[in-house]
Amino acid sequence: MKQTITETKEMAQKLAKDLEYMDEHELYHVWHIRCDVLNIMDDSIFSMDEFNELMNGFEPIWIADRISYGDFNPNDNYFQFDGYGNLVSFNYLSNFLHLTYLADEINDYDELADELVNAGLLEEWREMDE
Repeated sequence: MKQTITETKEMAQKLAKDLEYMDEHELYHVWHIRCDVLNIMDDSIFSMDEFNELMNGFEPIWIADRISYGDFNPNDNYFQFDGYGNLVSFNYLSNFLHLTYLADEINDYDELADELVNAGLLEEWREMDE
């Protein structure tokens, strides 16, 4: 059964609301699955606990440059590389991620929705075609 634009928008709005109620841990996993399924690794977000492991092998001056040209605080919970390769950090995924945009992506890509359902992060929310 083909959905109307209105039905699609309503589903995306419901999904965005569901994402708002997820805790940080769940959102972190949703975002990692999204990056993996859509092959958008440049959008990857990392826990600050992973910093030493990810920076292992890089020259200290390279790391210092990435920090000085970015907006980085080692006391934050998460970090990522911005579009220029600099490090930016933040504390709350829910404030950083655009949940409406994320909901639209989940709504648009069946494989992404299926992976999130399989991971137990999203209940089956699509009406099954009859």
